[in-house]
Amino acid sequence: MEKNLPKYAILANAIREQIASGAFQAGDRLASENELSEKYGFSRQTVRQALGTLEREGILVRRRGSGTYIARGISSSAKSGTIGVITTYISDYIFPVITRGIEEVLSAHGYRLTLGVTKNRVETERQILQSMLENGVDGLIVEGTKTALPNPNISLYQKLESMGIPCVFFNGYYRELPSSVYVVTDDRQCGNLASRVLLHAGCRNLGGIFKSDDMQGHQRYAGFAQGLMDCGQEINDDAVIWYSTGDRDTLFDGESRERIFRTLSRCDGVVCYNDQIAYRLIELLQQKGKRIPEEISVISFDNSSISQYSPVKITSFHHPKEQMGREAAGKIIRMIEHQSREKPLTMPMKLVWKESVRGAPLQTHSD
Repeated sequence: MEKNLPKYAILANAIREQIASGAFQAGDRLASENELSEKYGFSRQTVRQALGTLEREGILVRRRGSGTYIARGISSSAKSGTIGVITTYISDYIFPVITRGIEEVLSAHGYRLTLGVTKNRVETERQILQSMLENGVDGLIVEGTKTALPNPNISLYQKLESMGIPCVFFNGYYRELPSSVYVVTDDRQCGNLASRVLLHAGCRNLGGIFKSDDMQGHQRYAGFAQGLMDCGQEINDDAVIWYSTGDRDTLFDGESRERIFRTLSRCDGVVCYNDQIAYRLIELLQQKGKRIPEEISVISFDNSSISQYSPVKITSFHHPKEQMGREAAGKIIRMIEHQSREKPLTMPMKLVWKESVRGAPLQTHSD
């Protein structure tokens, strides 16, 4: 009976059989048109027709400039109705609000959410990605892990793309994936404004505490440094403290605590990576007899609840937490349902003036 089929249909059946036998796995790259033509003895036009048939069935996905890949098998056209959400943390700080924004939009469009928490560890991220690939998701919303560093899981994200599973990043993304769709805050601009706010308040010896292993920390520092230079001020490297995810719980303990005080007690203005760090710094400075903001002004990022119950309420840039979650969820739904290519989004942050910076508020472009 197969002899009576068109040549392209015979070839399409041969490829189906190979996939069904396990010779190819989801995400594997198929041979080129020239290689298939030579292997099976068909013209390139016939090969192209066969691949087109399998692509319409959802068995293959073709990526311009990259090649043809196995999608999710013969039944790949069926949707799971599940979106995977991967975040670094979930139970504290700003993360529950971001997740709530995601879940509200997904639920309104009939999607379920499956959640993975990496605790900012690349090996955990890998395990979660592999699990979601095996169980089947229609798309992923991901807060990248240690986004300032090279990521060993890039091949898994590339495999997802080859399978036609869209991904939207939030808070940060991987530069190794140049076509990433993301929703982030304008950290560089706000870092710049943080320097200007402190200088406007009369501070002249500025320091900072920044996170070294994520993109936000690098962008906030870059803005901080540029703001100083734009205002004709010198950058004092000795007054900048860097910490990583592994240091988070012990940064203000023991000798590290004393080092922070020795370094920053000579400053009259400090930019902190986030409100958690600013809170701990203000506690330390007050315990050592420093007056906030009279002697040292402190400015931070996120405007979380921590900024309100700090010993001195923290002047902080407001993170659009719930709206960020909503934007990321909206993008992934459109990418799934309309197969559209979404544009990245950078969201502004408004400065919320409280008690930790002396003087009158400075009107900024973020207000």
